[in-house]
Amino acid sequence: MPFPSFKSFPLNTLGRDFAVGDIHGMYSLLEQKLAAVNFNPQKDRLFSVGDLVNRGPESSRVMSFLEQPWFHAIKGNHEDIAIRSATDPDYMDLMLRIGGAWLMDKPPKEQARIRQVFDALPLAIQVQTLAGKVGLVHAECPLDSWDDMIFLLKEGKQDALHLEEKLCWSRRRFKERDETPIQGVRALVVGHNVVEGMQIMGNTYYIETGAFLLDREHGMTLLDLTTLKPL
Repeated sequence: MPFPSFKSFPLNTLGRDFAVGDIHGMYSLLEQKLAAVNFNPQKDRLFSVGDLVNRGPESSRVMSFLEQPWFHAIKGNHEDIAIRSATDPDYMDLMLRIGGAWLMDKPPKEQARIRQVFDALPLAIQVQTLAGKVGLVHAECPLDSWDDMIFLLKEGKQDALHLEEKLCWSRRRFKERDETPIQGVRALVVGHNVVEGMQIMGNTYYIETGAFLLDREHGMTLLDLTTLKPL
């Protein structure tokens, strides 16, 4: 891959670290959630598990967040769809069916720039906290060992075990209710599968709580990465 597929972040000695579930173009809601926890962009950090765009009404705001030094995102399957839509008619059709017209409405050069930024997003992020190491991916960790998976990413072996596809797209662990712990991390934080309230299986925290659905059963979840408490 032309870009680093893994990023590691040291302990935040100044402020707090949060993870957010799939945003899906719900940036005003995200701003409300951050205000509610008194998020300080000078000290705090926000880690997104991916799916920044589509479905919701404000996907066109995505670049203004990706350009912030406190905002760090993973590539989700919706970013992958946006990238592939440039050359694959099937993905273009899918993009338009899931609210992707926001991208098509932009000039070609801007579309290309956004896709390039999406393609540069890592597939996995690791954050050191006072309570231990936390891993983040979009869909699931295809291996039971975090360190083994990170080794493959660092070596540029994304083709091994179809690693990138599984990190962005797979639902196997969720569908099978697999509670096998991911070794090498205190917790693994993921999005992708919509749940009504955060769910924990083994040490995997599912925080995609369906912000784009706009109903009483769903919303946007912030997770404190030190306490592992949803906010």
